[in-house]
Amino acid sequence: MVEIQSHNDANKLISLSGACLELNESENNLPIGLAYRLAKNPRYYGPESPLLLSILEQSRVIGVAIMTPPRRLILSRFEVSVEVPMVRLTRYLRGIDTPIPGVTGPAAEAQAFSDCWTERMPSVSSEVVTRLRVLDARTVADVPLSPGKLRLAGRSDHPLMTQWIAVFSEAIGEPTDVDSAKSTTQQYIKDRRLYIWDDGGPVSIATETRPTRNGITISTVYTPPEHRNKGYATSCVWSLTKTLLSGRYSFCSLYTDLSNPTSNSIYTKIGYIPLGDALSFDFVPSAN
Repeated sequence: MVEIQSHNDANKLISLSGACLELNESENNLPIGLAYRLAKNPRYYGPESPLLLSILEQSRVIGVAIMTPPRRLILSRFEVSVEVPMVRLTRYLRGIDTPIPGVTGPAAEAQAFSDCWTERMPSVSSEVVTRLRVLDARTVADVPLSPGKLRLAGRSDHPLMTQWIAVFSEAIGEPTDVDSAKSTTQQYIKDRRLYIWDDGGPVSIATETRPTRNGITISTVYTPPEHRNKGYATSCVWSLTKTLLSGRYSFCSLYTDLSNPTSNSIYTKIGYIPLGDALSFDFVPSAN
């Protein structure tokens, strides 16, 4: 018997489901990180209340679903075969009349949810937006570094970093307006999460995000076209990974787009090991 438990507070989700999520802490870095952030600030991702769901089988937590509208539903890895839980989850979401714009999660879970969601909705079809791979590193390999050094972004970097983050967002299929890019960049700088590889000026960036109990995620890895093919992204991610592993974190995780072989080769060279594949779907009006 599969049941869905909704939470009005991320702390309650963590209390019930945190141990399940941490069985695969690296692979579940996205839902765990979201839950921790929402526990501190329920409106961090916007004014609408987040959707916080624990999925249980025989009273045992087997997975989690989180959504911060208007973004996609985020699924954890499930600890059982996914077919029955996804049928139950889609029925629950239809029952509470919740719009679901898409889904992101481990490949099997996301595919099963997408199939269930569109099966009885002929007016809706699903499109694969990105094919992802989640990796983690617990040590870094020795790699040659490019000229320059890693530093935190400061207030004087804000105008240029705003431009870069806007371009990055567009490139990953999540375009943002100028005001949002400015606000995001300002928050990154304030929180000391945005890092720059500086070689006579900024040439590459990366951010740290979503800390969990034992790890943290590296994201927003971007090098403008004029600075590419010089090893700057490798140097930036290597140095940030080493810095984070030298602190309180046992591992660093990240997602890579499988359509970008360059980034895949960068991360494996540094010492990142693949854990599993993930998919992002958008639900769109059907052509039929």
